[in-house]
Amino acid sequence: MIILNWGILGAGNISSQFVNDLILNNKRETEYKHVIRSIGCSSIEKGEKFINFDSDSNYGVTPIVETYDNFYKNDNIDVVYIGTPHTFHKEQVINCLNNNKHVLCEKPFTVNKSDAEELLRLAKEKKLFIMEAVWTRFFPAIAELKKKIAEGAIGKPYRLFADLSYNANVESLPTYSRVRDRRLAAGALLDIGIYPITYSRILLDDKLGKDHTKFDVKSFLTIDETDQVDHLGSIIIKYQDGKHAVLTSSELINGPSAYVRLEGSKGHIEMYSDNPAAARHFKIFDINGKEIYEFKDDSGYKGFIYEANSVADDIANGRLENSIIPQDETLLVMDILDHIRKENNLVYDQDK
Repeated sequence: MIILNWGILGAGNISSQFVNDLILNNKRETEYKHVIRSIGCSSIEKGEKFINFDSDSNYGVTPIVETYDNFYKNDNIDVVYIGTPHTFHKEQVINCLNNNKHVLCEKPFTVNKSDAEELLRLAKEKKLFIMEAVWTRFFPAIAELKKKIAEGAIGKPYRLFADLSYNANVESLPTYSRVRDRRLAAGALLDIGIYPITYSRILLDDKLGKDHTKFDVKSFLTIDETDQVDHLGSIIIKYQDGKHAVLTSSELINGPSAYVRLEGSKGHIEMYSDNPAAARHFKIFDINGKEIYEFKDDSGYKGFIYEANSVADDIANGRLENSIIPQDETLLVMDILDHIRKENNLVYDQDK
């Protein structure tokens, strides 16, 4: 059995979903034992409300709620899951690493590539594990889908459509809200546009990071006149082998139910989910549109457990980075995001 002691930094919705999966795992017979030791939170009251599970499902441990400073110094924590907004990631990762903690940090890893490089250098210097929490890559559905593509289920893939959009009622929100505040590096691209880009990396290129297939990027972002951030974006990526990715994201409209469509010479694939970041369900259709295969993840997990288990494997085996989302791949995607923002004159304070 692999035992890993977690500290959870941030008591928001995404951290809650992550913890939900760890607790559900602990109620099942698995080779992984995830023990939640501490919640680092700016509000003790909020942190205490966050702990809505019994200690029996956490191997008899009731997590403590700590201020950030005490959290960083807690020697009972092996690895920290950072589920805070991305503008806080850089400082929090530095504090975790300087206090000898391994790190699993939510996407986007940082606001820009330069900051990401700084953090990865520090982790290497400290000889600590660090990974961007690109949970989408770890779903069983992704492994199954890539297997079917490799077997030729749709022939030669030519074009990918991927979207992550939802109606946030942007005009009704104040400009200091999380969705609109430039100081928080708000906007669709960094918050949700990273997912369509991730699907293009997963489904159109079987190489990672520095070994990636060469590609060109063209993009358009609509910048809101009031808050000066993007809420609508379209990106086209053309790979050297001719494949195209048409990638869209928006906080103004709801996206399609089939949020991914991969088209090939012998058929196409559609993916569905209540959350397009969570790859749980896909169907394969032949050239005539007849359904020939379906896969559903009915595990009951939100989906965070798959990356958590992968992190546990890496740390238990002394690895400092993950093979599914290696550090070079994180830097590659950060570089794409930087390029798109530069192409559309979207600059944040963190870039200066």
